[in-house]
Amino acid sequence: MMCPGLTSAGGYLPPPDAALPAGTPVAIHAEGKEHAVGVGITKLSTEDMRKINKGVGVETVTYLGDDLWAIQKL
Repeated sequence: MMCPGLTSAGGYLPPPDAALPAGTPVAIHAEGKEHAVGVGITKLSTEDMRKINKGVGVETVTYLGDDLWAIQKL
């Protein structure tokens, strides 16, 4: 997930008083969807995402429809 997508009008970052550090696991939601569509790890703190606003902000670990989500039985 690129920083501009997270800081755009349709994106979301927690407020400064609830900022997340780099390396935090996060749920990825798509605009207009009720449930998460992926899981990722923040590459930057949410404050740096706001300030720098370019590059990768969240590295995607798994997403809806990938091989992990398709596993029928663990």
